[in-house]
Amino acid sequence: MRSDSLYTVGIHTLVLIGLYDDQRVTSQIVARSIGCNPVIVRNAFTKLTSAGLLVPGKGLKRTTLGRPACEITLYDVFCATESDDAERMFKMYPVNACCPIAGDLHNAMSAAFEDAKESMMSALSKTTIADLIDGIPPEKRILPELD
Repeated sequence: MRSDSLYTVGIHTLVLIGLYDDQRVTSQIVARSIGCNPVIVRNAFTKLTSAGLLVPGKGLKRTTLGRPACEITLYDVFCATESDDAERMFKMYPVNACCPIAGDLHNAMSAAFEDAKESMMSALSKTTIADLIDGIPPEKRILPELD
């Protein structure tokens, strides 16, 4: 299964903002931490904000989590940044109408992919942003500086 990098950028964003909730974490700081263009992070900010997972700070105000880190699951982030449609997740080829088995095979694969998606979503629902924050050793909790 292919997932867009915006999903992992979204997770990284929420972890940094949750971890440094007493500091002003900008898209540039997150981009520096990830090693990507700030525009990608701003796209993630937009999606996370629309989903209520992030409350952007205006001016000099801090950006904050939309709810406690222990209440934001990886499934929530997935829903905010990705499509949960199994057909789009697995990018199946179109059905060839000239092939007598293509339609049935496509239906069988669709059912299997839907089951896989449900299992994955269930697994993602069990891990929170707080769990990821807790997995970062204290000595490595250093916010990257901007040049």
